[in-house]
Amino acid sequence: MKVCLIKVPTFHAPKSLSYFSAVPNLGLAYVAGAIRSAGHHLQIIDAPGEAIDQYETYTTSVGNLQIHGLTKSQIVDRIDPDTDVVGLNNMFLHECEFISEMLNEVKARLPHVTTVIGGEIATSWWAQMLDRCSGLDICALGEGEEVITQLLNTVESGRLKEARSIAFREDNLPIITPRLERIKAVDEIAWPAWDCFPLNSYLDHEFGSGVNRGRSIPMLTSRGCPFLCTFCSSPEMWTTDYVAREPKKVADEISHYIQHYAVTNINFNDLTSVLTKDWIVDFVREIQSRNLKFSWQLPSGTRSEAIDQEAAELLYESGCRNFCYAPESGSPRILKAIKKKVKIPNLIISLKGALNAGLTTHASFIIGFPEEQLKDIWLTYLLLLRMAWHGLHGVSVLMFSPYPGSELYKKLYSDRKIIFDGYYVYSTLLRAGASTQSYHPKYRTPFLLLLQWFFLLTFYGLQYLFRPIRLARTLHNFIKRQQETVIDQFLVAKVKQLRWFFRTN
Repeated sequence: MKVCLIKVPTFHAPKSLSYFSAVPNLGLAYVAGAIRSAGHHLQIIDAPGEAIDQYETYTTSVGNLQIHGLTKSQIVDRIDPDTDVVGLNNMFLHECEFISEMLNEVKARLPHVTTVIGGEIATSWWAQMLDRCSGLDICALGEGEEVITQLLNTVESGRLKEARSIAFREDNLPIITPRLERIKAVDEIAWPAWDCFPLNSYLDHEFGSGVNRGRSIPMLTSRGCPFLCTFCSSPEMWTTDYVAREPKKVADEISHYIQHYAVTNINFNDLTSVLTKDWIVDFVREIQSRNLKFSWQLPSGTRSEAIDQEAAELLYESGCRNFCYAPESGSPRILKAIKKKVKIPNLIISLKGALNAGLTTHASFIIGFPEEQLKDIWLTYLLLLRMAWHGLHGVSVLMFSPYPGSELYKKLYSDRKIIFDGYYVYSTLLRAGASTQSYHPKYRTPFLLLLQWFFLLTFYGLQYLFRPIRLARTLHNFIKRQQETVIDQFLVAKVKQLRWFFRTN
């Protein structure tokens, strides 16, 4: 089979608090490795990587957005006319309209092509995607490597119903097949096929998911998450099976990237990183025994239980520099309601240990959960202040939005509280502003926006009041366009976006 994999452009909303950056697509690179290992012909179209200096206006129902990379027509123009299957992954809701328009254009020009979408949105929102996009043929559900290889075999033979973990139409009716089991032997999965992607385009321009610490590449040390947070779509995509890779195998991959791509920083994008102290110890020993020199970070958040003073010192010794916590709330009642297994006293102990070890720390919070009361919001605010007092470097405060596949999404959908309009589709991108939508039964959007800004301004005001050297450091980094913290990353991204916004409006 001739397969074309597409990475869509990155979306920016200059007037919001989001600061998405173009990053190498780890999921698509893993799928590419599986397709190549299965013996199929492969073409890659990487929209940001192939047009790293191109920014265009994309008009939506919620206003003009910015896309970074190739346009729809430019992507379609590059597809080999002899292609059998076009595949892409869809990780964010705000990509859906662009993808739908692009696939319709693909079908108009190449009607013989079978179009496939995978990823978290396709896994949980397949019925809506098949209904809303006539150019989409198949949604691949869950972990991608085995799904795509067996799907290609059934497409080639014409026996589509034999494929597992897919959703498609038959006689205009949606059909879903039984799910494959999760891959347990994660160390036997082919490495991401980065040699098929314009990886150096990202590396040379220092684009990555974490704080910019040089030539950065994304990696995984594990797959899945054993927890059931009600706002998260991970259980739908990955189930609750958590499988960690062998530290030796992780070190092998890092060593390869350092030698072949001159990588200086690794962004571990695990759903749940470093769950156990034993894994941390083994990983650090492996890195030190090889004398590997690089920095690494956990931009997606981690569990605090495994990180005490000793573990934090080991992390720092091995090159870890940026460390993100994800408490989400400071209210024990809300933590229980959203099934977030966080113990606040343990979180504070972990934070103190991380700071003493020299790690740069960040934390993320969510306000506006449907169950939330004012006293819960107050407890979250107190935790935020407490972490500021102890020395937390940065914080994100986001308004709750029901993500497809999450438990809260399913409840709100069954209660008919979700309207599939532009405000919902772009909710993952519009994290502040009048277009943000509240799903709380009592607290409306203006009130939650006011709280969001109050929390942020208070946190950074107190941090710089307690530690004025950090304000000086932030200003220095801003002038020099350097990054050490998430606030440095945010400022650099927003300045770029706002320059484009004022130039085009």
